[in-house]
Amino acid sequence: MKHIVSSKVFLPSFTLEKTLELYQLCQTVKSKIYLVMNGRTCEVNQLPKFISFILTLKNRNILIIMEGKEALSDRERMNHFFEQQKSRCPA
Repeated sequence: MKHIVSSKVFLPSFTLEKTLELYQLCQTVKSKIYLVMNGRTCEVNQLPKFISFILTLKNRNILIIMEGKEALSDRERMNHFFEQQKSRCPA
């Protein structure tokens, strides 16, 4: 059964290295990943589009949508990634 789950996260200002880590994580999960902010949506499936989307963000609060059979566990992996980033770079 396919699930759709979402999480609202604060996306810290990432270095290129951290942006690539997030992209790699999105490629390892089994769900389709979408980032949504201010009516703009980016499916995380092509690196150039993803980097362009991240670079043009004005607001760092973003909605992440996961669609797939493993969406619930994938959401946990994504949340863990963002918690690690928050502890490394407190606002």
